[in-house]
Amino acid sequence: MNFIGQIPVRFDSKNRVFLPAQFRRELQPAEGQTLVVRKDYFEDCLVIYPEQVWQAEIAGVRSRLNRFDGNQQMLYRKMVSEAQPVQIDSSGRILLPRPMLDKVGIGQDAVFVGMQQTIELWAQDKVSMEGGDSFMSDEEFVKGIQACMSGNGE
Repeated sequence: MNFIGQIPVRFDSKNRVFLPAQFRRELQPAEGQTLVVRKDYFEDCLVIYPEQVWQAEIAGVRSRLNRFDGNQQMLYRKMVSEAQPVQIDSSGRILLPRPMLDKVGIGQDAVFVGMQQTIELWAQDKVSMEGGDSFMSDEEFVKGIQACMSGNGE
């Protein structure tokens, strides 16, 4: 899968939103496919996983956690219990629970952001779409990518 780009969207009154066509094409066959949605671990956005990507992530996390360590079991429980399965309907829409949207500040207007294997869903006011800086300035990006790629980390 190769989800890329930023696509602004609008939710209807029932908390349904059209999954952008370019993302649906990556999910063929899209209709009836299960996606998994959860709040991002670090940011106030939702992450949408194709089911097979979610299963691989869960398996990777589970393999690193000790089932006999209470704290690690709580980490796993929180990760899995806060996830919600959603279906793509015949019109290409997904229905997201209002409490989940409220938790990350998404109202009627939002932006899908492709992240290669997953899709993020952000409140529109947190993403600049008018040719400005989305998430970080160009200058911050250049400094960060140079540090990362030169092995200096930041």
